[in-house]
Amino acid sequence: MLWYWPVGHEPMFDSMKSLDRAMDAVLGHELRKLNTHLPKQRRSLSELLKLKEPTVDTIDDSAIVLRRSELDELARIVPAEYQDRLKLPIIIRRRMDLGRSIYTVSGERVEEFTVKKILGLTNDEYYEMYKDQEPAYLYRPQVTELLRKFHSIFVIAFGIPKELADYGPSFR
Repeated sequence: MLWYWPVGHEPMFDSMKSLDRAMDAVLGHELRKLNTHLPKQRRSLSELLKLKEPTVDTIDDSAIVLRRSELDELARIVPAEYQDRLKLPIIIRRRMDLGRSIYTVSGERVEEFTVKKILGLTNDEYYEMYKDQEPAYLYRPQVTELLRKFHSIFVIAFGIPKELADYGPSFR
């Protein structure tokens, strides 16, 4: 039903802005629900290597089971002095705000650098990771390769655009 207001008696608020804000809130809420599979708190590679059954709790109270073989392979890539800084699982965020099929690595520089090492995008050593300040943008084929090589140590998150981040709790 459409409401018509007599000239000079328009409502005090802009209904389109209110409707847009309400739709943004609903969309933001739905995106956060999509991300309930993300870890509550990530664990270091060194900590996970010590566990008999390496797992990480998720927001929806389930668990991510990390494969021992993948952790061991990752430990061969990441030098021992960086294993306590590398937090797992590594979160690959689908960035809808950047365009179609573009992803970024969430977390610290060590996670991003490790992704570059796995994909063969850098020949630098870990102590040189701060040399390159450009953010790594990943594309669908690269994400597919990461998941094929290390399925259990990566999770995909759906990025919440900045415009929607103000609505309710955030799972970034």
